[in-house]
Amino acid sequence: MGTQKTSRKKGFTADTEITMNEDLKQWISEEEQADISRTIDARLKDKKPKGKCSICRVHPAKSVCIKCGNSVCSSCYFTMVGLCQNCLSKDTIEKLLHWKVNIIRKS
Repeated sequence: MGTQKTSRKKGFTADTEITMNEDLKQWISEEEQADISRTIDARLKDKKPKGKCSICRVHPAKSVCIKCGNSVCSSCYFTMVGLCQNCLSKDTIEKLLHWKVNIIRKS
């Protein structure tokens, strides 16, 4: 449930477990969670980040987007949702950045 295999260059771990938070689990039924997990696993099967970021083409790719499957750098990737900036709407990106700034200010 909600786990996927990913690999990252820094602190390389072949099997990194990604889990959904409790609020998200309540919104999504168990069947939908299983469907989502199967879809993510199928898209990322044997996919490892390689080369330069497919968005900025400057930094080395460190992650693979779960929606489009592109290799992207950490600047162009939103770990919380597993998506690159091209797969997120501008509105969602702004909300995530605002949320992140608020968390940093509280710490």
